[in-house]
Amino acid sequence: MSLMRKTFLTLADNNSVYKFIVGNSYTRAMTRRFVAGEQLDEALEAMKVLNADGIKGSLDLLGENVHSEAEARAAGAEYETILDRIHAAGLDTNVSLKLTQMGFDLSEDLCYEVTAGVIRKAQAYGSFVRLDMEGSAYTQRTVDMFKRLHAEFGKHIGIVLQAYLYRTPAD
Repeated sequence: MSLMRKTFLTLADNNSVYKFIVGNSYTRAMTRRFVAGEQLDEALEAMKVLNADGIKGSLDLLGENVHSEAEARAAGAEYETILDRIHAAGLDTNVSLKLTQMGFDLSEDLCYEVTAGVIRKAQAYGSFVRLDMEGSAYTQRTVDMFKRLHAEFGKHIGIVLQAYLYRTPAD
């Protein structure tokens, strides 16, 4: 992992730095292009505008590397709520998630169970879940988990691949 990437990840976990960045009008203006909103209602409203312009979207609950089963299950439940809200609003929007937020570091079976619950909810709505790719240490494990989930859920699950990795064409 590069020093700069490691520094940014460390800063991202620092609550004081987070409060400074989200409270700073300059950094908030820079991130608005990529972050639809800090709260779900803001993100859904942004998606309504994008959908009206014919642009589909994907919502992501920021966070990764949970430390307990309860945190993993809470993240899964939050994603299910997001899918409920997307459906209720009639939006053409899906969700993307990080497997470490679903308990990947705790247990692959727990991660599968929590992620499968989110995908089942998406499937019921005719929607889609995308697995975000995380650091290189997770690449093969993420591809393997995707294959396992895809075998059960087919078109309702997708994966992000990192174009800059030499291995990506084979993946």
